[in-house]
Amino acid sequence: MFKGLILIDNDQIDYSLDLMDVVNRLAGEEETFVYGLGINLTEKVKGLDAVINVEAPAIHSKDSRVLTDIIEQVHRKYQFDSIIILATEFGRMVAPRLAMRLEVGLVADITDIHVDKRGKKLVRPAFSGNIMASIVCESSPIMASVHPNVFHGEHLTKEPEYIDFIPEELKASSIEVLEIVESEQNGVDIREAEVIVSAGGGFTQPIEQLQDLADELKGVVAVSKQLVDRKKAPREIQVGQSGKTVSPDLYLALGIYGSTQHIEGLKNVKEVISVNTDLGAPMNYLASIVVHGDAAEFARKLSSKLKE
Repeated sequence: MFKGLILIDNDQIDYSLDLMDVVNRLAGEEETFVYGLGINLTEKVKGLDAVINVEAPAIHSKDSRVLTDIIEQVHRKYQFDSIIILATEFGRMVAPRLAMRLEVGLVADITDIHVDKRGKKLVRPAFSGNIMASIVCESSPIMASVHPNVFHGEHLTKEPEYIDFIPEELKASSIEVLEIVESEQNGVDIREAEVIVSAGGGFTQPIEQLQDLADELKGVVAVSKQLVDRKKAPREIQVGQSGKTVSPDLYLALGIYGSTQHIEGLKNVKEVISVNTDLGAPMNYLASIVVHGDAAEFARKLSSKLKE
């Protein structure tokens, strides 16, 4: 039996439960048993086989050092075949600490999994997103981090067994834990948006000019990595492997070339409209409609037409 552990983030419980899909894929044809680890859980969860519940009111659930101690103790008892963690700001503090503690490798930001007779291969972008690397994991447990919204769990109706776990000798970190708050537009995270108006390196105007168009389409504004690197937009609205993974009904790509790093941030998008002066841009080959022209001019004219 293949035993997997997923870390439940109280702030992103739905995305945490999607990690069950990672464990099931890693198991291949083996039977699976998926545990979830919750620290001071704020709500009941479904779909898992068991939930290891740690009630420690004095411990902040975002204390990465203490959480690493807890996961290590839980693993020593249950001996998991895989440990999967969301690649949030907090998860990126926990995962490498835990990997060092358990003396295993960590495959960060995985986007796909292949299991065959040659082994369990985790796929992730490499060389700034220019290629996809398949990494064979031979150590145990297999450790990986995953962006929210990349994998998707299904049929989450099963009532799990709840197991109380009392960790030993926990000492709170002396470092003050600050709450990590991600910015939203009109209360909507770009990962939850049905319509996204996204600007890339070919969009020459300030992105604030896109807000009117996004409002007309009842959507949100996003950007590619190029604009974040140029300090023209915050990372919280970046789409891509180093940003967020999105699944809108409509993705309006304005001046986006479409590198592998960016494409990996698009999952199950229903319709793509690409506006670009470069007809050879990879994004055009994903699009239902391609507009050959200046992205900023197109956005301005479309916004005017919609207002009319």
